[in-house]
Amino acid sequence: MPARICHGSRTENDMRFDLCRSFLFLFSLVVSCVYLYGADLQNGRNAYERKDYASAMKELAPLAQEGNVNAQILLGKMYMLGQGVPRNTDLALKWFEAASDQGNAEAEFFLGAMYLLPAKDIPQGLKWLRLSAEQGTKEAQLLLGMTYLKGSDLPHDLVQADMWLRLAAATGDKLATSQCERAERQMTADQIEKARALAAEWKPESLGGPSNEIHNATRSIRP
Repeated sequence: MPARICHGSRTENDMRFDLCRSFLFLFSLVVSCVYLYGADLQNGRNAYERKDYASAMKELAPLAQEGNVNAQILLGKMYMLGQGVPRNTDLALKWFEAASDQGNAEAEFFLGAMYLLPAKDIPQGLKWLRLSAEQGTKEAQLLLGMTYLKGSDLPHDLVQADMWLRLAAATGDKLATSQCERAERQMTADQIEKARALAAEWKPESLGGPSNEIHNATRSIRP
């Protein structure tokens, strides 16, 4: 009887040891994958920044296919601006939309701007710009405010224009400030008060913001 107890105890210990060993193996495998995944992204980002677009594409394309938001945004920029690849609006929209579907504010701005600036799809443009603006993207707030201010074939709403321009101007943007003043010259006192109240009550929906590259890339969105 004692021999059986000892044998049973050794079996349980062996099973526990095997389980722990399997767990450690899986854990190390996951850590290795995360490290390599991050390394590939950094390699792609570094190549993009030094304008080695062929290497950037090689590193970033597989990551973008796997759903990496940062890789998708960089590919979108490359196709939007024709960086190392023929300029391709459809592919740029594809990658920006993939990243936007994951809630990325930077991608939402580029997607909205591409739909809106050439008047490709105004409702879609306003939708994505608003989603980006609501996360606190200054460039999206500025473009959204100017869109509402312009009117004509675009929605004309001075209160919404003043609200978004005021929020963009709060970051020190001179163009937003001048456009805000322009809007208020066309508004009644009640409209201005309402816009200011909306701006004061506004809070960003998340802490995630766009990268500093938005301002420079925006200049090249128009075909």
